[in-house]
Amino acid sequence: MRCDHCSNDVPDGVFCTRCGAHQGTTGEVANPKKRQSRYAAHPAEHVVQPAIFTTIFPHLGHSKIHEFRWAFAVGLAGILILYVAGLITAAILVAIFLVPVLYLIYLYEAQVYRDEPAVVLGFTIGGGALIGIVLTVIERIVYNPYPNIGNPLRGAGVSVGALLFLGLLWPIVQEVLKPLPALFLPNRGDFPETVDGLVFGIAAGLGFSLAESLVSFSTALTSLPAHITPGNWIYDLTTLAVFQPLLQGSTTGIIVAAVWRYRRGRLGRLEIGGVAAAVAAHIAFSLGTQLWKDALLSPLFILVWQAVVVGTVLVYIRYLLHHALLEEAAHMGYAETVCSNCHMHIVASGFCPNCGMALTAAPSAVKRARKPRAESPTKAKA
Repeated sequence: MRCDHCSNDVPDGVFCTRCGAHQGTTGEVANPKKRQSRYAAHPAEHVVQPAIFTTIFPHLGHSKIHEFRWAFAVGLAGILILYVAGLITAAILVAIFLVPVLYLIYLYEAQVYRDEPAVVLGFTIGGGALIGIVLTVIERIVYNPYPNIGNPLRGAGVSVGALLFLGLLWPIVQEVLKPLPALFLPNRGDFPETVDGLVFGIAAGLGFSLAESLVSFSTALTSLPAHITPGNWIYDLTTLAVFQPLLQGSTTGIIVAAVWRYRRGRLGRLEIGGVAAAVAAHIAFSLGTQLWKDALLSPLFILVWQAVVVGTVLVYIRYLLHHALLEEAAHMGYAETVCSNCHMHIVASGFCPNCGMALTAAPSAVKRARKPRAESPTKAKA
């Protein structure tokens, strides 16, 4: 059939496999990059939707995403149970490891690393953790904002110099150094797509977050009794389990994805703006948290502020990845494959003709299994 939007001859399907447009919707915007109603990695969602899992787990299809959502919900429920029981030390440990462990499982599930898991995981998560340990130890030597129990969210009354150090200078230093493990990953040519750079950057950021939190909370982990009155720890645990790792992982992912785009000769306002947005978001998160703590505002207000910052970063990631996936999908040839989102056996180019997902977001194993076709097919295989 002939696509209503790009006028290419494509396999019969609900979506055009060349441009991703929904067939029969002549009122839809012709330029796929300007269509915001369907996120290229997960077409059932809007691009401007601060969804956690479809943003930082871009390789997973619809069914697998639900499994990770449930695992995350169970982890949060476990933290809540430990908090109510007064087992704060255990709750801190679960909160620190929750998102990084889920991401490690995701990397294995999606086989992003291809045939070199030790190298990829060692350079990304391991390298990020090493940088996190070094920087956090240096930070505590230069200025220890939490001398009592090692909790970075309990310091108040900090000086202007300390505020500028913790809220302005240190986030910039972190964003310069966190991406290094992913940027110096060996055999980077085996992972050319922007989505790969994003995932490796997020992995490095989560490794950094894990190490940073362990060092920062080391005093609390070693000094708190096994059972204490829960108090207001629920606010700190929420930041530790959700907002802190998402902030560190997402900002690093944006920067690495922008560098990946630069290496492909694609560097524009979206990529440059992404780097600036990542640094600005980290500063806003850290500086805002310190300011609101110093002003003795409600911990709930601080959580709302952190949620707004993290949500904004997630939306920017989706914009960047959406544009990258659409651009890279346009250069793919026809091949037989299986869509990782709807699990249909298809003959397609850049988009699944059944669900509209950009096939560049498929797991590495699926992309390796593609069987190129010499000629353009006239009908998709169901």
